[in-house]
Amino acid sequence: MPSRFRLRRVFKSLVRRLARGFIRLRFSPNMISALAFFVACLAALLLTLYWWILIYGILVFIAGLLDGVDGEVARQTNQTSLSGGFLDSLLDRVADVVVLLPFLWLPNPFPQWGPSWWWVTAAVIGVILVSYARSRAQAAGVTDTDVGLAARSERLFILVVASCITVLYPPGFYLGLLVVAILSHLTVAYRTLYYRRELQGMVFPKP
Repeated sequence: MPSRFRLRRVFKSLVRRLARGFIRLRFSPNMISALAFFVACLAALLLTLYWWILIYGILVFIAGLLDGVDGEVARQTNQTSLSGGFLDSLLDRVADVVVLLPFLWLPNPFPQWGPSWWWVTAAVIGVILVSYARSRAQAAGVTDTDVGLAARSERLFILVVASCITVLYPPGFYLGLLVVAILSHLTVAYRTLYYRRELQGMVFPKP
C-alpha cells in the first residue's frame, strides 16, 4: 500500500493546527516527542491498574496525534535535525511496546486462539520489525519506504477503535491486539518483498 493512503493524511489539518498552538506555547519538537511518550505510558498504566479501556483509547489517540505534531513543529520552525529524529524514533519504539504490554494482564476472551503472552510477543516483534525494515531500507537508499498496511498510525488507530468497540462488544478490545499482531507481520512480509524489489533495481557505482 503506497504512502499516499496513510491514515495520518486524514488528520493532517488537525495536526497542523495543533502544531501552530504548540509553537505559540514555545514547545520544542523534542518536548512534544517526550509528551507523546508520557501520554502513551500513562495510557498503559491506567489500563493495567484500573482497566480504563476507553481512557486508554483516548490517550493512545492523543499520543498518535502528538507523534505527528512534533515533526510538523520541527518543519514549521526549521528545527529538523538528525538527533531529534533519532530521539523521536527511539521514543516511538518504546511507546509501541509499552501500549501493548497491558494486554498481558487483561482477561483473554479467546483462550482457544492462544495465550495472551503469545499474542503480545507476536505483536511486539511485529511492530519492531515493521520499523526496523523501514530504517534498513532507508539506510540502503530506498526512497519510498512508507509502504504496507500497518504503519504506526494505523496500529495505534486499531487500538483506539478496539477500545471504542468495547462499549458494545467487550471482547472487541482484545481483538485489537490480535489484529495488530497479524497486520504487523503481514506488513513486514510486504515490506520485505517491496524493498528487495527496489534494491534489486538499484545500481551502485563501482568503487
